[in-house]
Amino acid sequence: MARPKKSFTTLAAEYTSLAFLLPASTLAGYAIGYLLDKAFGTKWLYIPFLILGSVAGFVQFIRQIMKDTDDNESGR
Repeated sequence: MARPKKSFTTLAAEYTSLAFLLPASTLAGYAIGYLLDKAFGTKWLYIPFLILGSVAGFVQFIRQIMKDTDDNESGR
Protein backbone atom coordinates (compact mmCIF):
# COMPACT_ATOMS: atom_id res chain seq x y z
CA MET A 1 0.00 0.00 0.00
CA ALA A 2 1.35 3.40 -0.95
CA ARG A 3 1.62 6.08 1.66
CA PRO A 4 -0.38 9.24 1.11
CA LYS A 5 1.62 12.14 -0.25
CA LYS A 6 2.75 14.63 2.40
CA SER A 7 1.32 18.11 2.26
CA PHE A 8 3.46 21.18 1.74
CA THR A 9 3.07 22.29 5.35
CA THR A 10 4.19 18.87 6.62
CA LEU A 11 7.28 18.94 4.42
CA ALA A 12 8.03 22.53 5.42
CA ALA A 13 7.81 21.61 9.10
CA GLU A 14 10.12 18.61 8.66
CA TYR A 15 12.78 20.58 6.80
CA THR A 16 12.52 23.53 9.18
CA SER A 17 13.18 21.17 12.06
CA LEU A 18 16.29 19.96 10.23
CA ALA A 19 17.45 23.56 9.91
CA PHE A 20 17.32 23.84 13.70
CA LEU A 21 18.69 20.36 14.32
CA LEU A 22 22.14 20.97 12.84
CA PRO A 23 23.10 24.00 14.95
CA ALA A 24 21.34 22.61 18.04
CA SER A 25 23.26 19.33 17.94
CA THR A 26 26.53 21.20 17.41
CA LEU A 27 25.76 23.49 20.34
CA ALA A 28 24.78 20.54 22.53
CA GLY A 29 28.07 18.79 21.73
CA TYR A 30 30.02 21.93 22.55
CA ALA A 31 28.11 22.43 25.81
CA ILE A 32 28.75 18.85 26.94
CA GLY A 33 32.45 19.20 26.14
CA TYR A 34 32.63 22.56 27.90
CA LEU A 35 30.97 21.18 31.03
CA LEU A 36 33.28 18.16 31.02
CA ASP A 37 36.26 20.51 30.65
CA LYS A 38 35.08 22.42 33.71
CA ALA A 39 34.47 19.21 35.69
CA PHE A 40 37.83 17.59 34.89
CA GLY A 41 39.96 20.74 34.63
CA THR A 42 40.93 20.09 31.01
CA LYS A 43 40.93 22.47 28.04
CA TRP A 44 40.47 20.21 25.03
CA LEU A 45 37.37 18.03 25.56
CA TYR A 46 35.06 20.55 23.90
CA ILE A 47 36.68 19.88 20.52
CA PRO A 48 35.80 16.16 20.14
CA PHE A 49 32.32 16.76 21.54
CA LEU A 50 31.82 19.66 19.14
CA ILE A 51 32.78 17.37 16.27
CA LEU A 52 30.60 14.58 17.63
CA GLY A 53 27.61 16.91 17.86
CA SER A 54 28.16 18.11 14.28
CA VAL A 55 28.44 14.55 13.00
CA ALA A 56 25.27 13.55 14.85
CA GLY A 57 23.39 16.43 13.22
CA PHE A 58 24.58 15.48 9.75
CA VAL A 59 23.73 11.80 10.32
CA GLN A 60 20.17 12.75 11.27
CA PHE A 61 19.99 15.06 8.25
CA ILE A 62 21.10 12.27 5.90
CA ARG A 63 18.64 9.82 7.50
CA GLN A 64 15.77 12.23 6.89
CA ILE A 65 16.81 12.86 3.29
CA MET A 66 17.13 9.12 2.62
CA LYS A 67 13.70 8.49 4.18
CA ASP A 68 12.12 11.21 2.04
CA THR A 69 13.84 9.87 -1.07
CA ASP A 70 12.53 6.35 -0.38
CA ASP A 71 9.02 7.74 0.22
CA ASN A 72 9.09 9.60 -3.08
CA GLU A 73 10.32 6.58 -5.05
CA SER A 74 7.75 4.22 -3.55
CA GLY A 75 4.94 6.68 -4.25
CA ARG A 76 5.44 6.58 -8.00
